[in-house]
Amino acid sequence: MNARPHARPRWPSGPVIGGLVALLLLGGAGFLEGLAAEPSRAWPVYLVNFLFWAGLAQAGVTFAALHQITGSRWGPAVRRLAEGMGAFLPAALLLFLPLVPGRAWLFPWLQEPLPQKAWWLDAPRLFLRDGGGLILLTWVSLLFVRYSLRPELGEAIAQGQLPPRGLAAWLANGWQGLAAERARSRRALSVLAPAVLLIYCLVWSLLGFDLVMSLSPAWSSTLFGAYIFLTTFYLGLAGLAVLAVLLRKPCGLLGHVASAQLHDLGKLLLGFCMLTGYFFFSQYLVIWYGNLPREYGFFLVRGEGAWGPLAWTVLGLVVFLPFVVLLSRRAKERPGSLLALTLVIVVGMWLERYVLVVPSLAPARGPAFGWVELSTTLGFLAAAALSYAGFVRILPPGALVPEPGREALPPDRAC
Repeated sequence: MNARPHARPRWPSGPVIGGLVALLLLGGAGFLEGLAAEPSRAWPVYLVNFLFWAGLAQAGVTFAALHQITGSRWGPAVRRLAEGMGAFLPAALLLFLPLVPGRAWLFPWLQEPLPQKAWWLDAPRLFLRDGGGLILLTWVSLLFVRYSLRPELGEAIAQGQLPPRGLAAWLANGWQGLAAERARSRRALSVLAPAVLLIYCLVWSLLGFDLVMSLSPAWSSTLFGAYIFLTTFYLGLAGLAVLAVLLRKPCGLLGHVASAQLHDLGKLLLGFCMLTGYFFFSQYLVIWYGNLPREYGFFLVRGEGAWGPLAWTVLGLVVFLPFVVLLSRRAKERPGSLLALTLVIVVGMWLERYVLVVPSLAPARGPAFGWVELSTTLGFLAAAALSYAGFVRILPPGALVPEPGREALPPDRAC
């Protein structure tokens, strides 16, 4: 195979890395300041950001696994960008640990236990099952990314497009040639891709039950776990669209991420936008139609009073506005309009996680957006961006996209 010319990514530059490190330090300092001044406000916003950024990273790998299972060929470059989102997963695993000392401020059932739920709502068991689930999901996800990248990574090193050092050399160690590695990759991914999807649904359902629903211990919903993993994937699609628009030029992907790929991403976003609205309405419909007064409280706190305007704003940003805009083909194909819409969805999903978590712990306080919320969010943003920057520098997506007609999947599995 002839070597393909590959320009090293212009992003991230040194000043960008420096700015992200400064932002990370600022975010950490702001969160610690919040803990000292108002821990009842700092811990909930930490949980909001953990759910948001860890979910965003995991959804990227889940998208790549879905891309593999369906045998899709429409967006190999988009898949590489999605796999890079998994670079934040090890950091997210570490960021789960501070929730242990924050449990007294997050879980009201620690002070007022519910005897009928004591077998489940037990702090040691909760952190063991959630932490164990996250470890398993992270391990399987990173293994999936390794086997997915290895054929093109080894070929890029062999062709002199990437230097054989560091993480890239370790991942490609023992490379046996493109044909052999692609055959090996297909065998491994045929097992790992379904495993990622199944474990993702299980673990994020568990996190929804334990880290969100248990904040209102008297309320329960069997649909809530599915709602969490589905909306997390919706968030991941929006984040992936943002990356596809912003990084296609710096990562040398202009020829691979064109209007057709953006249009396909937009169609996926439209589908999951409708599913998000459907799941929300399904949950409300069961409570209203079944006349279940005990279940009203969760919706009443968020739909009325101080929280009402924010909750309705979230519904508009996440469901109504995207549905209307994404009906337009031109809006999906144009990078500017898709970027603007997906940024709105990303912000709306952060607010959605905020509305799920904070009213359960401070129903009478109402929304509060100040230094603690801003600094903690910026700190998580910087950590996620630095993780992705490391991926782009070590494993440039532009060097790891299969050439047209030489994809890893056999022709009979093409969409």
